[in-house]
Amino acid sequence: MDLLKTGLELAPFELRAMTMIARAGTNGLAQPQRAMLDAMQRLVLETDLELYDLPPISGEELAGHCEDSAQARQLIRLMVALSLADGPPSQEQMDLLRVFAAALKVDEPAVKVIGHLADHNLLRFRLAFARRSHVRTYFRNSKQILGGVLPVVKAILRFRGVVREDHDLAARFRALSDLPEGTLGHAFFDHCRSERIPFAGEIGGFPIGAVYHDFAHVLGGYDTTPEGEIKNAAFQAGFCKGDEDFFTTLFANIIHTAGINLAPFPMPVLRGRIGQGSLAMDWLRGLQRGAAMNVDLGDNWNLWDYVELSVDEVREKFGIQPLTSEAA
Repeated sequence: MDLLKTGLELAPFELRAMTMIARAGTNGLAQPQRAMLDAMQRLVLETDLELYDLPPISGEELAGHCEDSAQARQLIRLMVALSLADGPPSQEQMDLLRVFAAALKVDEPAVKVIGHLADHNLLRFRLAFARRSHVRTYFRNSKQILGGVLPVVKAILRFRGVVREDHDLAARFRALSDLPEGTLGHAFFDHCRSERIPFAGEIGGFPIGAVYHDFAHVLGGYDTTPEGEIKNAAFQAGFCKGDEDFFTTLFANIIHTAGINLAPFPMPVLRGRIGQGSLAMDWLRGLQRGAAMNVDLGDNWNLWDYVELSVDEVREKFGIQPLTSEAA
């Protein structure tokens, strides 16, 4: 998922539309929305305009300036993310999103999916989101690696604590502790053990097709706090080349800043989290870092080919840029 620069001529028109989305939320132009708009101004629009001075814009006027289809789709996606800054989208936000998407001729599935939230239909939202999300990638990868549907079903049951441990697979991951410090494998072992994350093959461990998520944590340098998960999901969405890219970052934002838990276990949800500190800026930087990579870890990536290399060597091979943040 690329993060495109808008250009100075188009940027003010896009910002007017995005500010309308932010204002239409339940809490209006509050801190979470302002933080996201400020980050978008700095890293995408490259503007520094006063939000309160911006007039509204019609769909027709916006479409007259935004003629590039890729720019238009990115704009709608940024609007969707804004609508989830501190809770489910309002009906007014959804009405505006549909108007802008229609005017720009953008068929973005996320608009329809989050519309179920505005309609207070949580079951339909969960089902629609699952059909589009990165969970499909986890299943597809696991099926390819394990060689069929039945082993994937067993892996899911193992994750839920129903099936006993896969001793061979679990032992292979535990053996990563024998690799020298500084290697990717040893760093992954330390990451999982320090964060109490079971390995694939262990009871409670994710199916092996989802393991690249935690390798992304190690390679990206993101922790597993809610803030770290938002950044890592953005990083993962950035390097993702499939059509589940945007839903990957939405997954973490919906949990950790919209306050709706999509995970199969308890999560520390908090509405408006994206407005804290430099998180909104670091979220966009995560997208940029992932998009700059030359490999999609979720697409037939063989982790065993890299565990004996140093973390720095793998980062260089994959084109992973140094970690920066506003705090740094």
